[in-house]
Amino acid sequence: MKNFFKLTLLIFIFFSLFNKQAFCCTKIVVVNIAKIFDVIPQKKKITKKLEKELYSDFLVIKKMKKLYLSKIKKLENKNLSKKSRQNLEKEIKYEKKILTRKIKFYTKKNRQKQENARNKILIFIHKLINIIAKKKHYNIVLDISSIAYIQNVKDITNDVINLAIQQNNVLFI
Repeated sequence: MKNFFKLTLLIFIFFSLFNKQAFCCTKIVVVNIAKIFDVIPQKKKITKKLEKELYSDFLVIKKMKKLYLSKIKKLENKNLSKKSRQNLEKEIKYEKKILTRKIKFYTKKNRQKQENARNKILIFIHKLINIIAKKKHYNIVLDISSIAYIQNVKDITNDVINLAIQQNNVLFI
């Protein structure tokens, strides 16, 4: 039995010596994804693009709201006949219903587009992190927001930001 354990231990040591990963020290680095998200120029480009896309819808809603408020103001006029007052009240109710639907639709559309843009930016950031990690042979990259305490670990946030700036012309939307 002693010989079996010795032989097993010897085989384990023999294979471990020739396996480079067995004695390789792990290279752990941290990255601040939130900081990268705020700083990279691609985010600013996407934000401007989203604003342009959603601006026309915003103008339509703004115009409808202005018309709606003007009809409410007209309703306050005491010189209106009973029939015209009733017609105006019906119009106001109808326009309020349409305006509410448009606002809900616009809000939903806006939220979806922002989420899609956010996800694309995060995917882009993760691709940049992978490029740097492979280039410099890092084994583990951790987001700094998920760590309570860490000491003497390299931070590659600025490397990722610099790579994003170098790839400024990359539009991924």
